[in-house]
Amino acid sequence: MLPRLPRAAVLLVDDGSSDGTAAAAAAAGQRLGLDLRVLPHLANRGYGAAQKTGLKAALESGCRAAVLLHADGQYAPEELPAITAPVFSGAADVCVGSRLLSGQARQQGMPFARYWANRGLTALENLVFGLDFAEYHTGYLAYSAGALRAIRFDTLTDKFHFDGEMLLCSGKLGLRVAQVPVSAYYGPGSSSLAPLPYLAEIAGVLFKYLRRGYFFQ
Repeated sequence: MLPRLPRAAVLLVDDGSSDGTAAAAAAAGQRLGLDLRVLPHLANRGYGAAQKTGLKAALESGCRAAVLLHADGQYAPEELPAITAPVFSGAADVCVGSRLLSGQARQQGMPFARYWANRGLTALENLVFGLDFAEYHTGYLAYSAGALRAIRFDTLTDKFHFDGEMLLCSGKLGLRVAQVPVSAYYGPGSSSLAPLPYLAEIAGVLFKYLRRGYFFQ
């Protein structure tokens, strides 16, 4: 993936891996002349915790925008300019890259069960939260520095539904959210998400919201 990234500073969070990820990434970045910084966690702290480390480092570096790009090869790095364009132009505070907006998700190989689960969960979340997003379950998002300062992301989950909570906060804070279609690739190793724990996380967020209203303050 590294050679395919447009010119950008890259923050790679190594969440306690034991497979040499940090050393391999640092060597590749040096070989390719990339501005790449590895942020290590000594132990695995979770998907959301890794994002918090990356987003905090991005803010501290003085970035104008920070982009989440899943490292499993499912999303095309070449589409990063389309994700950042609404943020850099000032048209949006947050930009969501959605596989569902393209209308090509199934043709691109998105498994049947995952496609309908994504659509169904998104519809349920929109109904409960009173929002209208095309997808909560994406690995391609761009945030302006202002959005990151407005969202208290350090209080959000350390688990995998961090992105969904970030979008919920964006909507409830009245941030301007752009949504653009992105393509996706599905192959061996493109996702290792365990569905049942993830569904349990979403159910917990929905339950807390219904019980207490907007609770990410």
